[in-house]
Amino acid sequence: MSRPLSQILVSVGLLALVAACTREAEPPTAGLLQHVPADTPYVFVNSRKLPKDLGEKLADHYATQLAVQRASFGRMREQLEDSPDAAAMAHTGRQLFEVLDALFAEFEGRGTAAQLRELGIEPVTRSALYGIGVLPAVRVEIADAERLNAMLDRVEQRAQVSALRGELAGQSYRRIDLGPIDAVLSVTAGHLVGGLLADALFDQHLPLLLGQELPDESLAKTGSIEALIDRHGFTGYGEGYVKLDDLVAILLGKGSGRNAAVMQALAAPPLPVSTGCMRMTEQLLAGMPRMVMGITQADERRLTARGIWESSPVVAGYLQKLAAPVPGVGNPYSGLLAVGMGIDLPQLRNAIDALLRQVVAAGESCEWVDPAVLQAAIPQLNLILGPMTAGIKGFNLQLDDLDFDPQTFEPTNVRAGLLAAVDDPRGVFALGAMFNPALAALEIPSDGSLVDLPRDLGLDEQTPPLKVAIKDKALLLLAGSESADMMHPLFNAVPLDPAPLFAIDYGIHRLMQRFSSLLDRMVAQLAGQGEAEMARELEDQLQGFRLQAEIFDRLRISVHANADGLVMDQVMELR
Repeated sequence: MSRPLSQILVSVGLLALVAACTREAEPPTAGLLQHVPADTPYVFVNSRKLPKDLGEKLADHYATQLAVQRASFGRMREQLEDSPDAAAMAHTGRQLFEVLDALFAEFEGRGTAAQLRELGIEPVTRSALYGIGVLPAVRVEIADAERLNAMLDRVEQRAQVSALRGELAGQSYRRIDLGPIDAVLSVTAGHLVGGLLADALFDQHLPLLLGQELPDESLAKTGSIEALIDRHGFTGYGEGYVKLDDLVAILLGKGSGRNAAVMQALAAPPLPVSTGCMRMTEQLLAGMPRMVMGITQADERRLTARGIWESSPVVAGYLQKLAAPVPGVGNPYSGLLAVGMGIDLPQLRNAIDALLRQVVAAGESCEWVDPAVLQAAIPQLNLILGPMTAGIKGFNLQLDDLDFDPQTFEPTNVRAGLLAAVDDPRGVFALGAMFNPALAALEIPSDGSLVDLPRDLGLDEQTPPLKVAIKDKALLLLAGSESADMMHPLFNAVPLDPAPLFAIDYGIHRLMQRFSSLLDRMVAQLAGQGEAEMARELEDQLQGFRLQAEIFDRLRISVHANADGLVMDQVMELR
């Protein structure tokens, strides 16, 4: 009876945590952060108000996503109930299905933010997710306490389960027994408060969770979030971190203060790790101890998020050396899809070599490490990432247009270009001639002139017309009868600084316009062939893409390295 209701805590809490915005323009040191202990190993907080148009678009988008979850959940439930293990499903497992179905039933048909607010939920709101020790706690601003409590009551009634009721200093809460821990859910006039508390520390930590007591040291006092914002150029629209080194130390039984007390209260023994493996793990984590994330830009047309795996100067130095500038990779693109990569393979070999040697040295007394195997792998790196591949820097693939036959699903038209950045493009082409001697007869100038690849190269009949060109340190391959005008933009593109290790840019709205009906036919064909499960999975994925395409025009992801560590930027352009 108790386990299913814990899902209410998680599901309702995540409704608002999914957005990165606020209702009031308070500085991040105010309000929510005063409840967050400074020793939390993880935190994510939304502290500022997004631009009005952006906030309204996202609110409706989240409502639309929630409104269709019941059907997807129902299909997943059918699959599980039809599985061979269905008979062994525990009573609490079946109750879990009932509770989640009851919760999703509340969202069904409520495809706008206004309709979701009728349940007391604010889809775009201020919120904080953090840890009291290692156990999660959440504080979320809501739209209406009475309506939210009424919704939770209906969920319990529909699922035929009930939570224990409690009260502390006039503040009511729901308590759900989960064995050594309890889930707590409280609805106040302005907030939904929830979290997991260890039974042995319940009375001690309940006032802290409910906000009736404040931690001696909070993030509001330490200024850690402000420092995070300043260091990485975040905006206050949403930021946080996960201290990987602290989490591992806690799990290894080396935590202190509240973190250690929670582990002791849970009677959770430290992970069975030897001293040697513990020492090796700590040394490796010291090189990349923390992951941070935040919003770096937000306006009516664009939302940009950044994640950084912070690294020591030594590790950051290795990461920065990995980049190989490739023209155009990471630049904004307006076609269907662009994907590219730029990696200096000799530097990659050096980085892996250094890592393996560090593991061998640090893991000398760790049973996880077999020094002989790792030592044997080092020479193999010189074969795989040696002189034969040293001149290959990366590629930039652009897909400007693509059509498929709706009956056969075969491509009927393509317009694409692939630029390979190599030190010796003529040598790479000659290498291809070793596998297809017909290529050896082609004469390709080095001035960027296009040469048609003959049809007698053993290519499939469905293969579109291909052209090839060489210029400087680039080998270009074009596909499609109308792709010639892609040559100059690809050859003349400017490398970004810092150079991306990987980048992808795709127009999700245009892709769905072009291929939605084709994918629907594919779903129907799979179902007709008896592949019902595969058809349902594709249909669910297609539904998710359609929801994204309703609000997002393009999505762009780029990964690079800088002095802080490994950085991933995600740009979401709104329609």
